[in-house]
Amino acid sequence: MSCSFNSTDCKGVIRTINNNTKIQITKKKTILVGMKLYQTHYNKFIINEAYSLKNNETCSHQKHDEYKSQSKNANKRSKNLNLEKIPKRLIPILNLDETAKICSLCRKKTDNDPDYNMLEEYTAPISKKKDDDNILTMGNHTYSFRKDILYNGEELKQFESDYQEIISQLTITDEISLSNKIKKMFNILYKNQRILEQKTIYDPDKFNNMLETEDADLIGFFDELYQGTNPKTKSDKQIIADIGSYLQTSGASATSIDTLANLGLSVSRMTVNQQKKIVSDEHKQSVDNYCLQNIEKMFVLNIDDYHNIHRRTMPSLLETHNIFHFVTILLNSNPNIPSIPCFSNNILIHNPKGIDSKLIIKKFENYFMNQIGKSYYEQNELWKNLLIEDSYENRIENLNVHNYDGRIQKHQELRSLNNSKLVDFILHLLHSTKDYIECSNLLFKVFKRLKNTDYLDHYIIPIIADWPGQVNIRRAITLRINRGIISGISKQILSLIPMIGPLHISLNSRETLFQTYHFFFEMLYHDLFGDKKVLSKKPKQTVINLILDLTFNGWKKIRKVIMNRFKNSKDAEYRMMIDLLDNSIPLTLDIYAVLFRSGYFEGYLESVVRVWVLFQRLRRHNYNKAPLVFLSDVFYWELNNHPMANVLKKNLPIFNDYFVENLHSSIKSQTAESNNALQIIQKAKIIDAERNNNSFKESFINSRNPTISQDKLNYLERKVSLFLFSLFDKIYHNIGNTTKINNTYKPANDNFCDAEKCLLPNNIDSSNGIVLICGHGFHKECLTLYNDKCNHCFNYLSFEAQKNINTLTARLTTPLKNNEIPLVEEKINNNSNENNDENIQSILERLEQNIDNQFEILYQEWSNYDSL
Repeated sequence: MSCSFNSTDCKGVIRTINNNTKIQITKKKTILVGMKLYQTHYNKFIINEAYSLKNNETCSHQKHDEYKSQSKNANKRSKNLNLEKIPKRLIPILNLDETAKICSLCRKKTDNDPDYNMLEEYTAPISKKKDDDNILTMGNHTYSFRKDILYNGEELKQFESDYQEIISQLTITDEISLSNKIKKMFNILYKNQRILEQKTIYDPDKFNNMLETEDADLIGFFDELYQGTNPKTKSDKQIIADIGSYLQTSGASATSIDTLANLGLSVSRMTVNQQKKIVSDEHKQSVDNYCLQNIEKMFVLNIDDYHNIHRRTMPSLLETHNIFHFVTILLNSNPNIPSIPCFSNNILIHNPKGIDSKLIIKKFENYFMNQIGKSYYEQNELWKNLLIEDSYENRIENLNVHNYDGRIQKHQELRSLNNSKLVDFILHLLHSTKDYIECSNLLFKVFKRLKNTDYLDHYIIPIIADWPGQVNIRRAITLRINRGIISGISKQILSLIPMIGPLHISLNSRETLFQTYHFFFEMLYHDLFGDKKVLSKKPKQTVINLILDLTFNGWKKIRKVIMNRFKNSKDAEYRMMIDLLDNSIPLTLDIYAVLFRSGYFEGYLESVVRVWVLFQRLRRHNYNKAPLVFLSDVFYWELNNHPMANVLKKNLPIFNDYFVENLHSSIKSQTAESNNALQIIQKAKIIDAERNNNSFKESFINSRNPTISQDKLNYLERKVSLFLFSLFDKIYHNIGNTTKINNTYKPANDNFCDAEKCLLPNNIDSSNGIVLICGHGFHKECLTLYNDKCNHCFNYLSFEAQKNINTLTARLTTPLKNNEIPLVEEKINNNSNENNDENIQSILERLEQNIDNQFEILYQEWSNYDSL
């Protein structure tokens, strides 16, 4: 066990923070249940903090100083104020919160102070019996009810008077209840507006007069109703301020907001704008505070571009478009991860060789080629106990993994921005390396402003970005290392460690796979939803996710009987489908949603290798290089025992690009077409400021929980299974007839074993053989000769890896020019305009057919087939 605060003053026994530990409110964000603290830190944050708060407690009474000066002990310094919770009867007259505390002196003085006891709202303290001797105090008189006590006539008259006064206070008047008054008001309004067809009365005075004239029981009722529904306290005023802010965020017009303000339900539009301006103006200071609070921790940086989604691409008389290009600079931190040094054992975190092709190829040869010879599904079965539980709830969450809406309930720790800080949101292009350098300098200026540039000299800041972000930042780093000062690039750029965003790997792998095999998915889509349904070339991510998920789960239901019938067949069509269903689809579904978010580093690293192979095979430009850069860095850190490798293994989910996508989703949903650039920038800063103050939204705004019923998923899976049964039946009857194969070293058709020198005389027999996921077959003895890896695929992948790295290195070492072409062509996503998919939810609502019997019959039929 180790202390959660890794510092030099860790001493004493280790104490575990549990649910019974009294954590003071001032330390709620610092000290969490489950932490382990040495006694020194436990004393500081738990015991001493409680003692300090208790000693610093003060009386909340407005007249405390005045009452104290009037007391006999005014000149004495009391160590104990005898604080107590304010009695409920005094709350209305003192206008204090119910959790406030006052001292006993102030409580007693209040009851004798005419400023309070003469108020209509004042309630006197209830008289108490003294001891158990039947003694009663009423007003200024005391009575003892004992047999040996006699009272004279005057005392009896006084007793009678006191008694009658108490009775009058206890008598409950025969008053009409609130519900009956509302019914009376309803009947009056119904008669006037429906029966007599009178116009609605909006003037409050006229409305009040009308009620009181119609029914004497309603005299004063309108005033009661108004006071009960119009906020007067500070907390209630905050609610109407929140309502005004939310109305503006939701696109309500200025007239609508002002109208509701006149009704007392909101603040005015002008007040909302003033509040927003204050928040926006304070943004710079909030950035400084965030950095200072986390200066001893590791920062994670996101730099990404944002295009306002409400754009006009058609030209007008004045302009060709109204697209605004913004840059988002977002910091993230984790209180449990200390800052990571640039140097460790005199080893710089940047590999002096750049992207190390030899190191990558060596790792492939010694380890990864053995792993990727099996399908991803087979490998994943060995990891199941280390991953997120395979449940219906998690499956629904994974279907929405590329939906960044913060209102979705699942994975709120990712969808929230609680540990993030928007450094800046500026109107700026993000196309070239110079653009990225300029935007990085904005972050460096924050540390310079705080006089903490030493952090950038000694510690690193990982930057999680898409491919343009990775390649441009890495180019700046490479030029600074190779050319030094003459590169014109600040030395502080070396504090950045660019890493490809796992979310972008997932997104691009799914899109690439879907578009490559669109012919297959289109047939499946028509089989599921009807021939008239259109599947566009670039569907929405929700559609891609659903189809990939259904395909894989439909395949799992019949996997065993299909593979049993085909056995070790090397038929090209069959092997293509096995690679798609058993390897590529589950890989793209899991690499981010399951492996990365589970924090299973070893599985994620292997999957990055697999996804690079997928990108390379499918010729995905740029992304056939991006994973290689990440792998080179990780292998280098592991080889040199750099602390970065250990932090990455233990805290994988923090190295995420989800946070910036979530922020962009919030900006998109809270801006309108009419917003200009300054308004959008202000909105981004307000969203950031309110990231930890969302109690209003949590209480009143509907959260989203997109879902598909389990029955519908099961139905669709079985339809997929039926489709695949039919498809594999056609493949079975077409074995050996496939001619269109694009492969440098395709698996042999006439022989089973693809070893260059097969060790067995019978090269046709496959009973003692293995077919790898690549489609090459080997006898077990021959595969052992190649150390259990496919030598053909290793040669191909080694060559392609070296070629890609050489091409990328040439790009990274090109000096900066004044008017250079961007390293990556800009692509504005127009999917929202291009896809014509019918709403998937409306399609799913019409699914009713029962196909259970058909599935069972076909499954049994395939189970009875003899294998090849």
